[in-house]
Amino acid sequence: MSSAATLQGRRVTLRPYSRGFTDAELKRLLSWARDPDVLELAGGSPLNMSFERFRNAFLAQLPRRNTAMEQQFAILDENGEIIGRIGLFGMRPGSDRAELGVVIGDQAFWGRGYGRDAVGTLVDFGFDQLGLRSIKLYTLPENHRAQAAFEASGFARERMLERFSFERGTHAEIEMLITPQARAAAEPAE
Repeated sequence: MSSAATLQGRRVTLRPYSRGFTDAELKRLLSWARDPDVLELAGGSPLNMSFERFRNAFLAQLPRRNTAMEQQFAILDENGEIIGRIGLFGMRPGSDRAELGVVIGDQAFWGRGYGRDAVGTLVDFGFDQLGLRSIKLYTLPENHRAQAAFEASGFARERMLERFSFERGTHAEIEMLITPQARAAAEPAE
């Protein structure tokens, strides 16, 4: 599973983390990890470290990012420029479930269908290639744009729950779920 395939959506390309990153791409990832607007919607806190330290830590983790346990991808636009990241996590041997996480870090691409295309492409890969039967995700109640994109891809709201993170403490999140049947019924991305 370590040599994951590059996935092609309608507008985006999902490049496996295992294919590596340029320094320019890593600088973009780090800038998003420091952007308060991105972090507010993603539920994170600013990453406060030098580029050198970030690059070394990030690159050390790459061998673990495309395995039987998780599949992570850089989201590239039509010109091959990195605009975000997406992945499936929490896959266990013998299980047919996973959790999805996505961030469009480049704000110029917010609300333009790139996230929806990336989500649909990765969900299709999870169902068609990995044999998953359900994928869940968590989103903050105030992230209406993301919820609309997830619903258009076939995700349904399951429940509101309280979760804990060091960045936010105890807070509300919406759990959403998709199955192959719900994905097939979803309208295709533009």
